[in-house]
Amino acid sequence: MRIGELSHRAEMPIPTIKFYLREGLLPPGRSVRESRQLHYDERHLSRLALIRTLTVLGGMSLASVRTVVRALDDGGTRTADLSAVINDAMTAGDTGATEVVGSRQAAARVDALVDDLGWRVDPDSPGRHTLAQVLAALEQHAGVEVSALMPYAAMAMSLTTMEAAGLPPRIESEADAVAVVAQLVLLDAALLALRRLAREHLGQAGGAERGERP
Repeated sequence: MRIGELSHRAEMPIPTIKFYLREGLLPPGRSVRESRQLHYDERHLSRLALIRTLTVLGGMSLASVRTVVRALDDGGTRTADLSAVINDAMTAGDTGATEVVGSRQAAARVDALVDDLGWRVDPDSPGRHTLAQVLAALEQHAGVEVSALMPYAAMAMSLTTMEAAGLPPRIESEADAVAVVAQLVLLDAALLALRRLAREHLGQAGGAERGERP
């Protein structure tokens, strides 16, 4: 297909597609004999859909998307390695943010929590930094201590174990890689949406018990 059709099917403006091409987020189009225009295929359509998923639902910056795309283009990786790339990409922006007051002290408590859980996590993992920021804010604004995170850690491990059981151990094709990336990113988004729906349900249920109108 030509870029106009790609734009139509992807529901994305041509300038945006050309930007992604220049940035290396999309593979180049294919030259066709006796034609000055480049042609694109289903792979480009799939990649555009993935970029939209990562940026809109995954909240990733284009720099993080580029990291994921490079992992896809490399191919032949283990699912565990790709998962690590996704984790780093999703938290990359957090490490550059202004630190919450008390986050350095909270980092020691997060390290102790990880040790108590027996989790093997890199000392420089962006997830540690993010959790330290969150814990510092919880302590400051809500008086919540690190021990309150234990049930969340247990639920996180249970969900992640179940999720990992449904993933292939190795990536055999780009289609497999895209499926793994989409699943990891979208399940995070689904969990957040479900928590918000649960809060809404409890709020409505509480109002009904008090005789309030919904």
